[in-house]
Amino acid sequence: MSEKQDRILSFGKYKGQEIKYIILTHIGYIMWCFENLQWFKLTDEEQELYDAIAISIRKYDCQMTFPVELMYKYIKNREAFERLETPFIDNNGYTAFKKVDKDNPICKSVEKYITSTELHKRLLFPDLCSGLLHSMNKEVDRAYCNGETDEDIFDY
Repeated sequence: MSEKQDRILSFGKYKGQEIKYIILTHIGYIMWCFENLQWFKLTDEEQELYDAIAISIRKYDCQMTFPVELMYKYIKNREAFERLETPFIDNNGYTAFKKVDKDNPICKSVEKYITSTELHKRLLFPDLCSGLLHSMNKEVDRAYCNGETDEDIFDY
């Protein structure tokens, strides 16, 4: 039995990449799609991954360069958001999965991309904030390209 193919983005700067990978590496772009493309929707599984990452950003107080409040408004699982419930746990500076959640689709998606792209060769992947560093760097690059200053970007 072959695994179901993940959806590929058919437009924009990430055209040809899997949507789940974009959620994991540049959730700000997904948020931009929600804000700017009325027709843009995630599948249930993609939405669960989006929710888990967005909730983790809130729970672990990850500093992002985009307005995270906008990201939170697209979380569908409001109960999980209110309880800050996510399949990720902080394990001494590393993010891991709760043992009971190891087989859920969210964890399987993360494991797929860690394995297939060799983002990390350990059993545990770096702290979620560090794991989302790529996403943050993309936002910083975008801001610099748009002429924003350090003060605009980092709010100091």
